Amino acid sequence: MGPQLEAAMNLLFPANGSRIGNLKFFRGVSREVTAEQLSEQYVSAENQIQSRTAVLVADVDGDLAD
Repeated sequence: MGPQLEAAMNLLFPANGSRIGNLKFFRGVSREVTAEQLSEQYVSAENQIQSRTAVLVADVDGDLAD
């Protein structure tokens, strides 16, 4: 198990405290995503939330062409 996957597991399923019960990931157009790559993105997002540097996107489809 890689370091990012282990870090993601520790964030999602800590030994003590609240645990995630239902989580879904959207892989986008790329189906060739490894568990380590997905974990890296999750850990990065969680770090941005904790450090209050995350940017809220209210309309995730706003940049799509009609």
